[in-house]
Amino acid sequence: MEFEAVSDELFGAKREEFTALRDERAKQARPDRALADRIAGLRKPTVAAWLVNQVSRVCPEEIEQLAELGEALRRAHQNLSGADLRSLSRQRHEVIDRLGKRAQWLARKAGYAFSDAAERQIADTFEAAVSDPQALEAVRAARLSAALTPGSPEQWLTAAVMPERKSAKPRPKQAPESAKKPAPSKAERERQRREEERLRAEREKAQREAEEADEAEESAEQALRDAEREADEADAAVADLRARLDEAVEAKREKHTEVTNARKELTAAQRAAERARRRAAEFE
Repeated sequence: MEFEAVSDELFGAKREEFTALRDERAKQARPDRALADRIAGLRKPTVAAWLVNQVSRVCPEEIEQLAELGEALRRAHQNLSGADLRSLSRQRHEVIDRLGKRAQWLARKAGYAFSDAAERQIADTFEAAVSDPQALEAVRAARLSAALTPGSPEQWLTAAVMPERKSAKPRPKQAPESAKKPAPSKAERERQRREEERLRAEREKAQREAEEADEAEESAEQALRDAEREADEADAAVADLRARLDEAVEAKREKHTEVTNARKELTAAQRAAERARRRAAEFE
């Protein structure tokens, strides 16, 4: 089992399957404690990060366009070419907007709500990929656990699991046995084991808390979307009731007018009848 292959599998899987799959792979890797710890330390991606990872896997050509635009923009800045900067900035917005639409389509396909916050985080991540080669490599690797922010490179290494680079340098020769440090004592080994277990427990706790925070954030965003939808429905219901009330008021006004006209007609009819009765009486 190799860490690179496991990382690709986890970040390429469905987001809701990440935690269970990670724990299973970490358990399988236990004979190699260092590998198991690295796998267990992988953090479940946020919705925005997961979508960026999938876009990077599905649309590598468009990710390369970000790389080309980044290089071209840096040259244009060095050459102080205003016309080139304006043209390249327009292209950058077009490519990032197109990648955002790819992410929206993937969200709909996976059944995820595409919130305004996720849309902004995705755009910021692609902006970061244009502005800094290190962020670009993190996006290319498609193993982001959190969105990136333009201009904050300190976040990139913690937000992404980067592929290991192959070193061209030869391995240093091992020191002779006589130069090696003496083996630690049994007590020292026990202290080291307890310290490793403590650090592992703290890391796992921090991992759980981070994942719970992500879930809480998503739940809060969903609750906000539900509340906004219900508010819109209430506004529509109020508007409908107001329209119906206006119609009822208008109908009432018309009926009152009809009553007034009917009374006038009745009064006129009564007067005509009275006149007719008086003329009839004159002939008696």
